[in-house]
Amino acid sequence: MAAELVLFVAAMMLVWSYLLYPALVFTLAATRKKNRAIRHNTTAGITDREQYNAPAIHPVSVLIPVYNEEKVISEKLTSLMLSDYPDEFLEIIVGSDASDDSTDDIVRSFDAGGKRIRLHRSDTRRGKAAMLNDLAAIAGGDILIITDANVIFSSDTVRLLAEGISAPGIGLCDASVTPEASSAHGVAPQENFYSRYESALKNAESVVWGTMTGPYGGCYAIRHDLFPFIPDNTLVDDLFVGLTVVRKNYAVVNIPSASVTEDTQSDLAGQYKRRVRIAAGSYQNLFRFGPFPSPSIKISFSFFSHKVLRWFSPFLLLLVFMTTVILSASSVFYFCLLALQLIFILLSALDLALNLQGRSMLYLRYVTQFLMMNAALTEGFLKVLTGIKNGIWEPTKRD
Repeated sequence: MAAELVLFVAAMMLVWSYLLYPALVFTLAATRKKNRAIRHNTTAGITDREQYNAPAIHPVSVLIPVYNEEKVISEKLTSLMLSDYPDEFLEIIVGSDASDDSTDDIVRSFDAGGKRIRLHRSDTRRGKAAMLNDLAAIAGGDILIITDANVIFSSDTVRLLAEGISAPGIGLCDASVTPEASSAHGVAPQENFYSRYESALKNAESVVWGTMTGPYGGCYAIRHDLFPFIPDNTLVDDLFVGLTVVRKNYAVVNIPSASVTEDTQSDLAGQYKRRVRIAAGSYQNLFRFGPFPSPSIKISFSFFSHKVLRWFSPFLLLLVFMTTVILSASSVFYFCLLALQLIFILLSALDLALNLQGRSMLYLRYVTQFLMMNAALTEGFLKVLTGIKNGIWEPTKRD
């Protein structure tokens, strides 16, 4: 009975986090959007810009922390130069964390052209969090847009984010990311699918609960006066910032129309390394803020269902496997359940074997990605337990 109870509880937690909670949120969001559409049709109509109620133009500072991004920084700055936001209200600050390639020279070449782009360089590597603290301290904008070097803006991205953040009660808003169409090999298709799913879920959460807890770290806007000091050893700064804003009773929302594109790490080993870092940073923030970070019940419920249970899924999966092994000799049902789990593992092993030969099967790779994510969560948890001394990061390998 004890083994069956443990199995039932662990399995229900997994089912809730991966299936039932997303289904609940998507259903509620669809209902609310339908009701809003009905109200919209019975009124004079509200445009996207009026919805966020931001006719005034505010000074914006775009902050880009970089380390050795010579392959993408030019395209990044070019996309910002094409922004339809008024030049006199827009400044772009690139923070180079002791880059030793040609990144700094490329940034200076833009600056030499008379654009409002400037370089802030650290001669010693200190990490992304420390760099963001420096950039926020020297930024002059009322609104800060934090973005990565490989995230390419549309011409209206800055304007839409600035309008979104100007609505009363909103402290942070993020953009909607579209993976590059060229990312079609390795684990990229599976990562792109997961990224689209997460973006849709977070957008639905902001519709249903009025806020979300974890913004897309590649591009988000925050009110300058709400930007917190980030501890230097922080690995996932966007989650830290988002939870800080929520604790101050400001909303964190997604702006679907503010679009950006991002390349995807296609290499399995590189993607695994990235996920270990994200996992370690997620647990790091969990220990700082706790499983229920907001006095709002609905926000804490969302965070626990979406984030906390997902982070502990490898341990829940292990409990399911161990209890199934114990029960497999007593019931045909449990024996079959154990067999299904073993087959799932063997499918991933087959995919890895094919990968060594330069081959892959689309659906097998989804199995591998799921197990890889949970393996990365396990390793990230162990890293947090042993201590994280700094937030120094390596950029994703650019194809």
